[in-house]
Amino acid sequence: MLECLPAGSPTFSTMHQAPMDASSSSSSPVTSTTTINLSRIYSTAILQTNSFKEMVRITSSMDLVVPDAADHEQDQLQDLSGMLTQVLSPNRDRVLNALHRSKSTSLLNLISSYFDYSERTTRLCLTLRGIVAQARRLYSPINTLLQDLPIDSLSQTHCELVVQEFHKFKDDANPFPRPDSLTFHPIRDHFCDLNRQLERRLRKSSSRIRLVRSPNPDPNTVLCCRGGAAITAYIPPKFARRELAYAAQLKVASRNTYVLKTDLDTLDSLVGRLHNTVEDDKRFIRLGLNMGNDEHTVQEVLIHLGKNHPNLGHYLDLLEQKITTCLITVNHSRSQLLKEILLHQTSSDSSHPQ
Repeated sequence: MLECLPAGSPTFSTMHQAPMDASSSSSSPVTSTTTINLSRIYSTAILQTNSFKEMVRITSSMDLVVPDAADHEQDQLQDLSGMLTQVLSPNRDRVLNALHRSKSTSLLNLISSYFDYSERTTRLCLTLRGIVAQARRLYSPINTLLQDLPIDSLSQTHCELVVQEFHKFKDDANPFPRPDSLTFHPIRDHFCDLNRQLERRLRKSSSRIRLVRSPNPDPNTVLCCRGGAAITAYIPPKFARRELAYAAQLKVASRNTYVLKTDLDTLDSLVGRLHNTVEDDKRFIRLGLNMGNDEHTVQEVLIHLGKNHPNLGHYLDLLEQKITTCLITVNHSRSQLLKEILLHQTSSDSSHPQ
């Protein structure tokens, strides 16, 4: 599988940046004044924006939804559709209304694909947001044990309670998909293929624009000269405006296709890490249960879970933040592209005599 861009293409995602250690900067006074705290900058620039806060408000309602085993799949689809109508902007009807007025079939297919894949990305993000909520519920009893129990002096009653919760934890399914699952691959492959098509169409449009912008001011532009006879062609202004509009739409779609593909790569990495973390905790708990429910064994398992807990919480927070920023990116990109489409249609309508 060819990648969207060469391996050497520069990429940067602040979601991969771990918070900086304040103690390390304080111990080095020479560099403390020049150290850039990327985590703080990211928090100020993105996490404090109104759009981020509003998206968090909408999606946080998924934390309150507890799946019912009886009709889990049907209820999940209904909840997802209802959430999609609140999150996705501009919505599908508004996009389809604009696309129906398009006169370029080749461009229409590419732009329609972008809107379709961006909507699928939103659906995937909402599914992941529900998975994050499931993971927090899965670990809630463990977190309570770590906070409330005197781990250094456990009673037999404490041990029995811990063992009971351990059995529940190991029997519950890992909410995160396996790293080798097909959760992300299809949509990422679609984006890669779409990006290649958009770039190819953009190169074609750019070559036409270069022809239109010939230095010859004469509308009868000279195309070639052979045997002393010049062959000319008239290039109308309408053609020039149309190609420029098409190029603008293609650039927006191509740029945001790559951005969303990169966001999906980051989400895939975080989901894979969290899946493995949950599996490691399950494996350690099973090992402890096989060794017995004495105070020392229960103590060791709790200590191990307590050491892993901060990292788990950190990556859950990162995934939740990245899901939210990805949802915002989808909406921003859809709005940009729709704006270019409507701008072209408005200028085209105004060019016709009434």
